[in-house]
Amino acid sequence: MFELLAPVFAAAGGLLAGVPIVLHMLRRTPAVRVPFSVVQFLSPTQPKTTKRSTIEHWPLMLLRILAVALITLAFARPFQRLAIDKAAAAGRADRIAILVDASASMRRDGLREAVAAELQKVADTLNADDTLSVSIYSESMRRLITAEEWKTADPDSRLALIGRAIESWEPDWMATQTASALLQTAEEVSRETTVSDSINDRRVILITDFQQGSSLSELRSEKWPESVKLELRIVQPQQPGNAGLSLIEDSRTGRIRVRVTNSGDATETKYILQPFDAKGLPVGTPITAEVGGGQRRTFSMPDAVQGQPQIIGVELLGDPHSFDNIVDLPIDERGVIHVAHAGNTDANNTEAMRYYLQRALDGNETDPIEVKDLLGADGGAVPADADVRLVFVTELIPESLATSMKNVLKHDGVVVLPLKSVAMADSVKSLLPPELSISEADVEDYAMLGQIDFASPLFSTFADAKFSDFSSIRFNHYRQLTLDENRSDAVRVLARFDSGSPAVLEYTHPSGGRIIVLASGWHPDDSQWALSTRFPPMIQRLIQMANPRRRGHQLLEVGHRITPAELTDNESWTLKRPEGTPYVPDPVTVVQDSGATKTKAEATVALKSVVLDEPGRWTLTSENDGGTHSVSLLVTVAASESRTEPLPPGQLQALGMSPDIAIVHDTSQSSADPAIAAQLDATELESRQKFWRWLLLAGLCCLILESIVAYTLEKRQQPELA
Repeated sequence: MFELLAPVFAAAGGLLAGVPIVLHMLRRTPAVRVPFSVVQFLSPTQPKTTKRSTIEHWPLMLLRILAVALITLAFARPFQRLAIDKAAAAGRADRIAILVDASASMRRDGLREAVAAELQKVADTLNADDTLSVSIYSESMRRLITAEEWKTADPDSRLALIGRAIESWEPDWMATQTASALLQTAEEVSRETTVSDSINDRRVILITDFQQGSSLSELRSEKWPESVKLELRIVQPQQPGNAGLSLIEDSRTGRIRVRVTNSGDATETKYILQPFDAKGLPVGTPITAEVGGGQRRTFSMPDAVQGQPQIIGVELLGDPHSFDNIVDLPIDERGVIHVAHAGNTDANNTEAMRYYLQRALDGNETDPIEVKDLLGADGGAVPADADVRLVFVTELIPESLATSMKNVLKHDGVVVLPLKSVAMADSVKSLLPPELSISEADVEDYAMLGQIDFASPLFSTFADAKFSDFSSIRFNHYRQLTLDENRSDAVRVLARFDSGSPAVLEYTHPSGGRIIVLASGWHPDDSQWALSTRFPPMIQRLIQMANPRRRGHQLLEVGHRITPAELTDNESWTLKRPEGTPYVPDPVTVVQDSGATKTKAEATVALKSVVLDEPGRWTLTSENDGGTHSVSLLVTVAASESRTEPLPPGQLQALGMSPDIAIVHDTSQSSADPAIAAQLDATELESRQKFWRWLLLAGLCCLILESIVAYTLEKRQQPELA
């Protein structure tokens, strides 16, 4: 017995089918008028008609009625409930592959129960001959029930397999790679069907929250097997909305800030950021964070206060879902940077370079800096300490101090030489390139910088158009630096005057390290460099070049793969998980072919690298000549997992999948209302049978035949011309 999915179209078709009958009965005038010349002088009379109109051309009218009825019936979407009865399938069964989302966003309350309910629904509809497999996925896939395991299991024990799959499903902390999991599963199912003719239907059932952060773009570029159907079952948490935390680092200051991301379906917009200490206890003043739905805001954490415990993390309060509400903050302490200066020791002398250097160093906001003078007031020289990596030479120095500079260079240090005179250049000649000659330049009025290499580390901070203008800096005097630039690979010109003469040189010393040569001093007698806004950032950049921050932390997301030997410069390392337990690599099976296990090359990579599979503070430690080196890996849940607002059900069609292939089930309604559930069953049956295609084709054939018959009758009724 047939049923209609949209009976309103059938009712409309019944009314439209009467239209051809009415049109055929309305013909009251003669069908054909033929003029005769011999009767043109007779008085005209009206033709006689019958009292009741008669229907002419019954076949033509029936064809029109049939065409209207078939087309409207096609729109009514008929289906037969007994058409897919398993008993009538003559030994043919279905191949069903279930994919269950196990990413971090599935940790929300209520999703475990919803997933279990959907798995049970599928199990209740299975036939004894069906083949089932169950897999979970996030960034990778893992089998819970294989097809072979299902086939070989006793039919009575298959319910236990389903129960085991429900119990073993546990979301991890990874991001959602939905497209790759779908394509891989569909390809496997389609390959299985090519060697078996007994399979009736091939389906991939996807159970997921279908959140905004799902990775689906691959579906647009890859081809989906046409023999495989996709059923999307979207599960809903108990409460909508979600807010998550992530960390960002300011590249300029190095400060860590906390970013709050609120999902588009969130009803709550006001949260509390609560810092906590090593014991997990609240510390400091909470921060109110107001973030609208679909928005994100960044907050700076307060600095440590004397006498209170150190802040090691932040928790977001007021969010119904807590899986992404805690982040760890760096706890490494910044040491004092020691900078050496060889020159005038009077820090209050405005005519000396030391005065301006001290004020630029005092403006450093990220690290404490201490300056040590290498020349005493009596002219005595003191060698630079072992931890000094940056030396400014602003006056003539004795030969013994030049030797101390070479020791700084051996440790990859930086020596800055602002040449205030030719005599000063002679005192540091052993530090300069041998082929470099220096003389006093003849300057008319003043000189300016005309060409700057913004790709160099020294000037890279000024590459932006807002900061790249150095035309306001005037140079009253400078030294002429002459060398053959094509013959010296160790010398690089970083800036030139408008005359073309080198203004700043970078020399890679044979002992190691770098020497920055400035053709002019920054004191007022030589130039206005120290009075410009470009001077303090340049000094800060020199500090960063000489003392590259060996960051005691790294900001990473769950799922990131690291190579510990590269981070520690040591093949021997230890890694601790956030809970303090040591990381133990999984055993790797090495095979020579491309089977399910890893190849030798893949095994080598797996042993040398680590996937950070949970959020928190991972600690990487290694031993070297300088002692113990430790790096904190601050791992957070992927920001995409915090965007939990569901995608629209038509997203699969928007990516190019046909509605006949991808079917969406609204699981939030199917189990609540029996009438809705019955409607969903009818929709699924009709989508499988597709009788409407044949009805529409038959209706079009009737229209074609009607046109042929109408044309034939019209030709017969035309009078023959003499």
